[in-house]
Amino acid sequence: MDRELDRLRDEITRLRDEVRHDGLTKLYNRTGCEAAVAEALQKPGSGLFVLMDIDRFKQLNARSGHSMGDMLLHETARLLEELFSPRDIVARVDGDVFAIYATGGCTREMAYARVAQVASRLRSGGHAGTRWNVSFTLGITEKKENDDYAALFDRAERLLHANKAERHGHRVPRADDGDERGICTDMDRIHRELHERNQKRGAFCQDYETFKQIYRFVERGLKRSGYSAYTILMTLTDTKGSFLPLPVRSAYMEQLGEDLRVSLRTGDLFTQYSSGQYLLMVLGASGENAAVITTRITNRFTERLAPDSGIVLRFDLHPVGDEPSDAEE
Repeated sequence: MDRELDRLRDEITRLRDEVRHDGLTKLYNRTGCEAAVAEALQKPGSGLFVLMDIDRFKQLNARSGHSMGDMLLHETARLLEELFSPRDIVARVDGDVFAIYATGGCTREMAYARVAQVASRLRSGGHAGTRWNVSFTLGITEKKENDDYAALFDRAERLLHANKAERHGHRVPRADDGDERGICTDMDRIHRELHERNQKRGAFCQDYETFKQIYRFVERGLKRSGYSAYTILMTLTDTKGSFLPLPVRSAYMEQLGEDLRVSLRTGDLFTQYSSGQYLLMVLGASGENAAVITTRITNRFTERLAPDSGIVLRFDLHPVGDEPSDAEE
């Protein structure tokens, strides 16, 4: 009986640990971070809360694939745990956003220096043996009297957004600790933030989650407008229909991605769906138009291949707005 109770206690502990930790990095997730920081705030002494965002992470995922993005997240987490104190709380609270609650007299300058070390080690090639040319944007706030986790997180998040806006060349009111000067009611500034600067010729490349949200927005709009749109799945295979070896696949996927960007129209959208596939959405296109587009892309891509390359570019078409064959996602 005692042995069974011990087993149940161990299982409950394991499940509680899984709920509070991020599956990829093994750091605290947002739920675990909130609980740990809330507990730390009850203790006497100073505290420094840092929100850290990986700049241009979505572009990395779109360019190099989600596996490379996962490697970067894992290595960043490892370095944060190594460079901050074991008594500090380190968490991954969103896709590419980390949080650190540092105690023991950690200053802003010390936090900036440690994050700079993380970036330096990633650029020079870390434990994973891969070099990443990355930078981080921070929002840092100090513990105040009567702070709870929500207040602490809100201040840091407003500072993070203000710092990101400034790094992109926008002059904004500083979201300083303890006030609301970061609130924006300037529609001209909002429009400048929304507007795409230095627009590149060709299609719009996004990560898959963003692509999915845009798809659903377009899908709703088509029900009202009567226009049509198509999704196209392009897959790189060998002549037997199997994926290419990874090193070969990566090189040709990069080539295909550039072909897609310049071959599609400015209003079209594409994303890297897997390590060997791109998913496209072409707006205002019929099935016939979509087939013409695939032929144009295929011709552009294959004209640079050797005749005996053994590489085949396959495609599948599907109209946007058609109900899926079953209810499962």
